[in-house]
Amino acid sequence: MQNKKTIVIIGGGVAGLSAGIYAEQNGFHAVILEKNPSVGGICTGWFRRNFYLDGCIHWLTGTKEGTLLNEMWKNLDAFRSQEDILLLPSWGTYEYQGQSVTMWCDLDRAEKEWIAVSPVDKKMIRKFFKMVKDFIKVELPLDLPLSMIPLSRKLKLGLQVFSVWPSYLNTMFQTSAQFAKKFKLPVIRFALTKAQTGYGNLFSMIYSYATVAMGDGGVPKGGSKPMVERMKDKFIALGGSLRLNANVTSIFKEHGVAKGAKLVDGTIIKGDYVISCLDINYTIKKLLLNQYPLPSFEKRFNNPKRHPSPSCVMVHFAIKKDNNLPTPYSFDCPPFELGGETIEHLTIRSYSYDESFTRGSRTVLFIMLDQSNLNYPYWQALSKNRSAYLAKKKEIAEQVKTRIKAHLPHVGELELLDVSTPHTFKRYVNSTNGVFMSYTFTNRDSMYTHNGTLKGLKNFYLSGQWLQGPGGLPIAMAQGKFAIQRICKKERLNYIFTPILNKKKA
Repeated sequence: MQNKKTIVIIGGGVAGLSAGIYAEQNGFHAVILEKNPSVGGICTGWFRRNFYLDGCIHWLTGTKEGTLLNEMWKNLDAFRSQEDILLLPSWGTYEYQGQSVTMWCDLDRAEKEWIAVSPVDKKMIRKFFKMVKDFIKVELPLDLPLSMIPLSRKLKLGLQVFSVWPSYLNTMFQTSAQFAKKFKLPVIRFALTKAQTGYGNLFSMIYSYATVAMGDGGVPKGGSKPMVERMKDKFIALGGSLRLNANVTSIFKEHGVAKGAKLVDGTIIKGDYVISCLDINYTIKKLLLNQYPLPSFEKRFNNPKRHPSPSCVMVHFAIKKDNNLPTPYSFDCPPFELGGETIEHLTIRSYSYDESFTRGSRTVLFIMLDQSNLNYPYWQALSKNRSAYLAKKKEIAEQVKTRIKAHLPHVGELELLDVSTPHTFKRYVNSTNGVFMSYTFTNRDSMYTHNGTLKGLKNFYLSGQWLQGPGGLPIAMAQGKFAIQRICKKERLNYIFTPILNKKKA
């Protein structure tokens, strides 16, 4: 280990664990510094009243065997075989004013059912499902940073996109809400705007549906916490060092070169390279004292209306297991106000499909209430008065409970387990405006990427979901690897552990 160069990684979430594992596999020694008592960051779960609650994964891109992302997740031990993956039959059932449609993974079945429900929308329904089928052909190129992809591969990717070019153009520059207006049946409009936030662009929503429909959006058994614990175990087994409860206050640097990280107790953890896998805004303004600004990101952080990022309030109940609920399931409800937004529907998820969430005859029911970075000032102000904050959480739970019991009386008793808010995300992972993902794709902004370097600061790299929209776990995982690939290139190391490419060479 004495001859190895050390990489100090700030943040033990998915990006940090990915960077740590790839660093160890490529001949470096990695030290991960995590401020919390456990790894995972936003990808986490916790226990309440002996029930396990998942705070992140509802479906995960990369669960289809033979895909590039699948090989990458398996290399990290996020899951070890396809037996660790649960595939649900649909991407959700959506009910509005007594009518319902389901986004079945069997696309032909879904298309036929939608047409049967709304023959007048037959032409638009067929157009919608054609676009879903088109995007099944497009795989995210997350094995290499964009700047390192060979020209031949870029041409191949370009041809892949060109083959679905009409669908691509039709979805990138309109929102889901704009597209939904072209349908006459209200329940279809409801489904198209509630599957993801209606202000997001149509491409993002359809690509997500296509991912789940092709079997590439399954759910790891046990959810978030067991997945990141497996990644942690692999990192340690490879020789990596993990320090929990290690709150970093600043980047230690000398003469414009990053040399390590300073902890809250004054300890300096030194290394040859430093990677920050935290929220970019927090890294730039807090850890680097705003000495290395990134104007392109400041524009986004300072204009949340133009650049929305998703947040939410999460409510967990315990309910009887045999409830025959489709999962997920969205339905309209009497409106109520939340953080400055009007909530007019509930999306609920019963975890009856996974024994990890059950206790005897009862299981966990999860409800996610949409918020965004625009709503955070409300939660920030409310959190300063603890009694008012706790009272609001109880009020939210009661609002949700009342609406579920009115709409679904057969579910029986709902036992409140927990309520989490955007302030929870802010407190736990220092996320700007309490969001859980990067910027939402809209019809006004194209995709973006950043190489993770800062002008004027050597041997320092940013990593994580913020570097490539719209963020999420696959992006975080890939960006952790990208940071190591960039360091390997700088060190003139020609070996980068990329399982699927190595298999082709063998």
